[in-house]
Amino acid sequence: MNKEQKQIIKTVNQAYLIQDALNNIRWNASRYDLFNMNKKDEIRHRKSFDNRNYSGVASISDCAKLFVVHNIAESLLNKSKYTIKDLLIIRKSCIYSQSLVENYREIIEKAWSGENIKSLTDLDYISLVDWELYQETLNNRKVA
Repeated sequence: MNKEQKQIIKTVNQAYLIQDALNNIRWNASRYDLFNMNKKDEIRHRKSFDNRNYSGVASISDCAKLFVVHNIAESLLNKSKYTIKDLLIIRKSCIYSQSLVENYREIIEKAWSGENIKSLTDLDYISLVDWELYQETLNNRKVA
């Protein structure tokens, strides 16, 4: 794992820890529930690539945290990104994130008051699991 990837994980962990407030709102630990949804999705995803070597890349937990942070941030900036129709074609955690923001926007915004929400939406899964592909993708975006 390179220096840039370690910095991304540090950013993700910081933003994730700040959202601990979501664990104390009601009787359920919403942030933890969302983390578990993303962790199960990442495990399923990695198992679907039988020959892929995941050594030296971000852990399953780091990737799950990235999705927690990214999806909550995305929902803050675009509160109507998903509709009930999308439930069949996207990860359920995306809808769950949007629901958390819709129900607890003030708590989330207060917790992340010092965070750059836009930069959290720019976090990219590929940057954690395949840095070379991520760089190639960035270069292709610049050309286009």
